[in-house]
Amino acid sequence: LETAFEIAKEQGIENISNRELAKRMNSSIRPIYYQFKNVNELNQALYTKIEKYFYDFLLDNVEEEIPPYKQVGINYIKFAKKEKKLFQVLFMSNNLKLDNLTSEENEDYLKLVKLIKQNTKINDKDIKLFHTKMWIFTHGIATLVASEAVKLSEKEINELLTQEFQALMLFEEKNK
Repeated sequence: LETAFEIAKEQGIENISNRELAKRMNSSIRPIYYQFKNVNELNQALYTKIEKYFYDFLLDNVEEEIPPYKQVGINYIKFAKKEKKLFQVLFMSNNLKLDNLTSEENEDYLKLVKLIKQNTKINDKDIKLFHTKMWIFTHGIATLVASEAVKLSEKEINELLTQEFQALMLFEEKNK
């Protein structure tokens, strides 16, 4: 799994095969089948590992002078920039399902809900929609950064996220 993760980080998930894994581990493919019944099982375990790595990156790299929810957005874009191949696996493929990202069963989403509550006065029933709107904006920037369509400084990213957050907050207040 660790070897598959490293290949995914360096070359993308499409370059993972039993032969490539065995070659990197200096072994035959037999040990791979002791760990995983088939390629699908390996891919599922790998996807789970990548997702955990992503959420740890999002929630652990926090600077105290930046509001926590904003920091999550900044880290989302930093992840797209630093871990392009992993970002593509999670967010630029058929794996992406918005409902999974905002599911009440997703522990990491619930952590984000807490951050939103700390940074806003949005009521519980409107948080999911607010987060979805903010995520769509942030995801757009991250995708452009990951595909190298735009180059943005940290200051520019910070300003864009601030402006979008403020616009959404004004929209929320206007609709009450």
